Order: sequence, then structure tokens, then C-alpha cells
Amino acid sequence: MSVQISYKKQILFGLIFVILILFVLELIIHAYDFFTKTCKFTKNADAFEHLDLQTKLQICYDFQDLNWGLVPYPYLEPNQHMPTININSDAFRGKEIQPHSNEKFRIFIVGASTIFGSGSTSDETTIPGYLQQMFDNSTNVNVEIINAGIPGAHSTNELNLIKNKLINYKPDLIVVYDGWNDLRDSLSSLKQTSTVKNSTLFDDITDTIWYSISKYRTIQVIQKFTYYSQDTDWEHRVIYEHNYDEIHEKIKIWESNMNEICNSSDFQSLIILQPISGSSNRTSTEFESMKYLQNDGKNMNNSLNLYSEKLQKLNCKNTADFTNVFDNVDGPIFYDEGHVTDRGNLIIAKKLFELLATNIS
Repeated sequence: MSVQISYKKQILFGLIFVILILFVLELIIHAYDFFTKTCKFTKNADAFEHLDLQTKLQICYDFQDLNWGLVPYPYLEPNQHMPTININSDAFRGKEIQPHSNEKFRIFIVGASTIFGSGSTSDETTIPGYLQQMFDNSTNVNVEIINAGIPGAHSTNELNLIKNKLINYKPDLIVVYDGWNDLRDSLSSLKQTSTVKNSTLFDDITDTIWYSISKYRTIQVIQKFTYYSQDTDWEHRVIYEHNYDEIHEKIKIWESNMNEICNSSDFQSLIILQPISGSSNRTSTEFESMKYLQNDGKNMNNSLNLYSEKLQKLNCKNTADFTNVFDNVDGPIFYDEGHVTDRGNLIIAKKLFELLATNIS
């Protein structure tokens, strides 16, 4: 006698089976990661050739192990301490913030992963880290540099961060260093509200789900083999095609965000447009040229030029175009389309110091 199983039970058993398969896959991939110890910094990027394998792996794993929250905007959890990254009790990268003093000039550097220092060997070799050292060694002014970079942030996130958090620290100057993520992110993401809302139970649950998904290695590996399979000749094709159709609307949002920051009466501001691969007049390495191609570099730079034009028309007293900051610089700088290593951070920090030192001293 056969036993009929209801459709609901069949669906339930099917879901359980799929979840079990995904769980086993995740265990296998974590085991593979443990024994092979691979990450993007160890693969081909000539900008990391001067680093030993263990250092490259440590940078990679420290960044992967960061704990995040998403509501009301992306943020890092405070008090995270790893060999190459320290997140202080205020959730900023670097040392603890000192008590506010009128004798100290407080500067927040706002941006995304390029300011945070993705790929940096330490807190001190990020752009804000180098800048702090330059002020400590070259001027008599008591300057405090605070790294407020949030990996993945765009200008709307940055405006939210300034209005809802940074303003409470009584900054004297806020430097905004961005452009790349505004180019890449979707229009809908840039349009998100700048109004802080209280976190609800639904927000907490979805936040936890998205965070868990971001840590799920199986999805990352599937994506890797989809986009970067050697069988698809990935070194010679565009992987991330730039959406040029939305660019003018995105520029309007960036312009509005920057003007709102500039017109605050609570602090001084400096708006900087960042470089990406191909924006400077230099000879790219073979690896940089490959990343330029994969990330639709020609169209990305065409759009970045539109941001450069808009930068000159912002209703802001202080702006700077760093898109050509690496002009005539030989040797590897970028390890992907927009991230640089310690060497690139130092070059940027020096130019930023030149802009700031005369006005602060």
C-alpha cells in the first residue's frame, strides 16, 4: 500500500533538503578556505608584490571579519581589534578619540573603503593615518584626524553620517573624499532617505539576515566562478558594465548632498573628488590595465569627468579634484578599479596635507 505525501510536506522536505545541501557546501568551502588560505590580495595584484604572503592574508581576513550594521545606514560595530585593523569605541578606525578641546583642531575624513583603508597594512597607513603623522611631525598645531570612512558608503550615506553622528563630535573641518561609489551604486540606493528612523524589530531581523548573507561564502564562491572563470576568458572582457543611463540623475543627487554639507554653519568643509584607475596620466601596469577593462574603465572615467565638471560648479568654498593625483607616477598603484595600497595612500595624504596645512597653521 502506497502512502500519499501532501504537497505541503513535499515542499517542506524539499526546503529542508536544499538548506542541508547549502549548509554542507558552506562547511566544505570554509574548510577549503582554511587549508588554502586564498583571498584577492594574494592573486596577481602587483601592487602587493612587496608584501609577504602572511601579511596579505592578514589584511584580507581582518577586513572580512569586520562586524557590520545596516540601519539606518551602514556602520561598523565599535570595539573591534585585529592585527591590521582597530575599530575604536566610537566605531571609527584608529585610536580612541580624545576629549574635545578648543585647543585642538578636529578633522573628520569622510568617505568609503578608500578612506577606511581597504588593503592598508595598518591604521597608520590609511590616508587619515598618514595625514595624522604629517601634522604631528610638521606643524605646531594640535590637529586630530579621525578616520570616518565606511566601506561601501556613497554620498547619501556620508551626508547621513555627518548629520546624525559626526556633528555631535563638534568637528572643526570635515573632508569628504568620494565619487567612485556614487558612480557604481544604483540610483535607488542614492535616493534613500536621509532621515534617521528608530530601529524596529523588522529592521533588526532584516539587518541580521543581510549580514549573515554577506558572510555566506558559498554565494561569494559562486559569484567568483560566474564572473572570473578562466573558461570565459575573464582577463579580456568587461565584467561590470557601467550604467551610463542614470549618471545625470546620480550627479544631481551627489551635487545636492555635497552642497548640503558645504552649507553647514557648524563646521568647515572640503570636498574632494577621488581618482580611479585610468583617471591619471600615467602608464598602467598589466594588472591595472586588466582591471580597467574588466570594470568598464573607459565609460567609468567618462562619467567621472562629468563629476569633475560639476565639482567646479558646487556651491562650496573649498573643493579639490584629485582624479589626476597619480599623474606621472610609475609602478603599481591600484589593486582593483579604485582601491590603492599604502603607497597610493601616502601620495594622496601628501597632497591633502599641502591643501590643509597652510590653512590650519
